Amino acid sequence: MKEDIGFMERISRDLEARKAACKILEVAEDASQGQLKSAYRRAATKYHPDHNQGNPEAGQKFLLVKCAYELLASDKPCDRLLNEINSWEGAADDEKYNLNNPWGHFLWWREKFFG
Repeated sequence: MKEDIGFMERISRDLEARKAACKILEVAEDASQGQLKSAYRRAATKYHPDHNQGNPEAGQKFLLVKCAYELLASDKPCDRLLNEINSWEGAADDEKYNLNNPWGHFLWWREKFFG
């Protein structure tokens, strides 16, 4: 059976996006809905453009906070978040799973969907 390279890439990108979202919101990967909501409110207040009128990057950071929350809270992917990942050195490292082989991807997938 031929391996589906696209499938592996999508899983890797999803893991990268989730790790970046956790980093943006400053939460653990297993954060509860309540913890996510609290972290979102804290980060949104911190980066809201109205609170940072002198900072031209505040609007971009605010949108990343929104994307991160939507991904972690409701599994809604965001291209803006994926683009941000590419600019971070080392953001895609994952210590829990070895994603260089199909077994690592399977273990990640099993935990994601079957807890």
